[in-house]
Amino acid sequence: MGADEVGSTGGIEVRVREFLEQEIGDRGRSIDRDADLLSGGVLDSMAVVRLASFVGAAFGFQVRPEDFVIENFRSVGAIAAYVVRSRATQGAEDGGVTD
Repeated sequence: MGADEVGSTGGIEVRVREFLEQEIGDRGRSIDRDADLLSGGVLDSMAVVRLASFVGAAFGFQVRPEDFVIENFRSVGAIAAYVVRSRATQGAEDGGVTD
């Protein structure tokens, strides 16, 4: 992961953590960037659907059905990396990176 990607994922991770804190209703709970959100019991299947919807809306891209896989939503770090990849890919397809 290059320096630019690390810098760009920091803000994404903050917003995802804020969403997760609101979703689980425990603002005092710290969610590590590498904690497994699914097997760790943080999110259930419906919460993952809400998370995917939030991610697409908050970061300005379409979460495609083929992207809805555990690897993309397993942890805060994985979500941030997925957002960076998707924005770059979809922005290129649309004629330019958004933001």
